Amino acid sequence: MFRSRLLPVVAVLALVAAACADDDVLTGDPEDGVAEVDDDPADDDDLEDDVLEEDAAADPDDADGGPDAAVGVVTSGIEVADADLGEHLVTAEGMTTYAAVDQLEGQVVCVGDCAQVWQPVLVDGEPDVAADIDAEVTTIDRPDGGTQLVVAGAPLHAFVVDAEPGDVRGQASADRWFVVSPTGALLGLDAAA
Repeated sequence: MFRSRLLPVVAVLALVAAACADDDVLTGDPEDGVAEVDDDPADDDDLEDDVLEEDAAADPDDADGGPDAAVGVVTSGIEVADADLGEHLVTAEGMTTYAAVDQLEGQVVCVGDCAQVWQPVLVDGEPDVAADIDAEVTTIDRPDGGTQLVVAGAPLHAFVVDAEPGDVRGQASADRWFVVSPTGALLGLDAAA
């Protein structure tokens, strides 16, 4: 029973490691369902910082697969949830959304490996927007494909480690990713500065 609970955690860690690792660091057979990470202590100490700080350094022109390679969380719209952090935006399915401080004016810089970890919140058509959202809600065409939700100029993302509605594990990651209030403000940004 312990092993069956550990496998999803190992799979997520492998995905996070893959988002920032060199090609020769990951080993193992993908068909076995588990990738192994090289036990280099330097890699282990910096793994979280690498994922959270370097994941968005990719140039949009370097996105793999071209316009048909959109990766993200598809939703019909956004709503407001209340948690210890305060009221913040979630997908129609209840998953927490985040914005990055370097994307506040509509720039899409999180592509490639970054978009595997910080998944763009995508819509197909006009999004449903809850009445209690005061910020302007628009969309933007991503360079790697798909139409991403934008609130007050900030493209929305979901964090791959958030497993269920209500999770906010990405909050203040690398002092860069923050949940978004119904007014479009990044919650906790002032405290992180």
